[in-house]
Amino acid sequence: MKRLIPIVMTLCVYLLSVSGCKREKLEKPVQEISVVPADSTETTETPTEESGEENENVPDGTEEPAAEETDIFRALTNGVLRGEKEVLVKDFRIPAAKADSVYNAFLRSHPLLFHLKVGGNIGYREDLKNPGYLAAFLPQYAVSPAALPEIYPGLEESVENFYALLDHRMSQAEIAYTLYQKVCNEVVYGERNEDFSNLAYASFSALGVFLTHKAVCQGYSLSYSLLMNGLGIPTDYVTGAIPGSSGHAWNRIYLDGNWYHADATFDDASTYKMPGMGSINKYFLCSDDLFYSAFAHPKPHLNLPERIYVPSGNKFDSEKCVVRRYNAKGEAIKTETRYADGYWYYQTARDGKKQILKSDFCGQQAQVIRQLQMPSVIEDVDRMQYTRNRIYFIDYLNGNYVICSMDYDGNDFRQEKKISYIDAVTPQLKLSQDDSSPVPVCKGMIALKAETMLARLRLLYCHGDDDYFELSQPQAKELEALVKKADELFEKPMDEAQADGLAKEMRAKRKAYSVPCSVRP
Repeated sequence: MKRLIPIVMTLCVYLLSVSGCKREKLEKPVQEISVVPADSTETTETPTEESGEENENVPDGTEEPAAEETDIFRALTNGVLRGEKEVLVKDFRIPAAKADSVYNAFLRSHPLLFHLKVGGNIGYREDLKNPGYLAAFLPQYAVSPAALPEIYPGLEESVENFYALLDHRMSQAEIAYTLYQKVCNEVVYGERNEDFSNLAYASFSALGVFLTHKAVCQGYSLSYSLLMNGLGIPTDYVTGAIPGSSGHAWNRIYLDGNWYHADATFDDASTYKMPGMGSINKYFLCSDDLFYSAFAHPKPHLNLPERIYVPSGNKFDSEKCVVRRYNAKGEAIKTETRYADGYWYYQTARDGKKQILKSDFCGQQAQVIRQLQMPSVIEDVDRMQYTRNRIYFIDYLNGNYVICSMDYDGNDFRQEKKISYIDAVTPQLKLSQDDSSPVPVCKGMIALKAETMLARLRLLYCHGDDDYFELSQPQAKELEALVKKADELFEKPMDEAQADGLAKEMRAKRKAYSVPCSVRP
């Protein structure tokens, strides 16, 4: 059985409720939102249930199917990649009572199949000649398979844009934060995508984040899981109950031997209708104490794998950590941080005055690079704009509000422009006409991991009429060989130059790749 993500990762596909998960509404910190079911024309189905078979508390690699499931999974993979309404499985003699567990195991083993629904009801048809056994599975699609040739290029480009923000100096925690920030910055909470005829309900899948930039909790969580797991950082998809709603979804991230909580839906500033801000960073890399106690986040469902309930770490709870915008009392203590050239930058207050800091991720080597004259009691004037070479901010100098700038070491200070108080508190105010951004250096090992995931995704969805497990197209075989080479190298010591060279070779092959999409309109 070909493994879609051989590097250390697990994307656990859980269900949004034990009763079939008809997503009618989501509890949101600001207000309740009605949610339309992802498909109102579903066939006769049986409610899904979490199998509860995965008991590992620590991830140890992609889940491998049992020997008897290999051929079933192969048939399902090829079937859903062709967009079949029915995938015939009667020759496998699958008891109808095991339909849910078999299909859920298939989903867990194939985390890159983004066009499939991961929750709700599982459709199947029994064999009339052999009652009690399955004749076919009826896959549930998050998007019409016929639309895949049209939307796939945009999806791949979007994933590339996420990974392009990564820097070779980043730790796994910094990678997690960078991708999380972009999810929150890119997406607006919403259900129906009226402007996309083929993606009206994509908000319930990863496509809502990558293509339409509108998603509900399921879309936020699935997209983040796909991005993180694609880089080998185990990230689980977790569901829980909220009174008066069908449920909620978020993530748990495994870093340096501990699990941490993250909820991009609750952290997205658009969820709270806060313009000019990406993430509030309240629910990211939290311990159990912060997440469930201090911030009163919903608890997970009780039927999930055991590792969901393993106590979390607390390494990032310290207020010094750049992600901690809110303290345990729920008070904002710093601005949203930004990465540039190996450091994180933000604004905070001390001794009644605001200051700008340059810091490592955990805040152990933070330094003040600019002491402002702005009183800390003045709200809405702590915005920062980060360009390629300079930081722009507002200060209060000699009785005037002034847009100022400096370089990333705090040098070359300039007073750019005097503004009124009304201008200073206007969210739409641009501090600089320079729209450039800090330039990350994505190379070496992190570039190879990102490129390997993108190559895997391309092979999965674009292999023409071939059996996915027996590729014959010369281009596909060449790209597959590079993926296998990368997988082998990930298991051995590898220098950055070697990794970077292979990443560039793989990217060139992927960009020149012309094998058509597996699903034909």
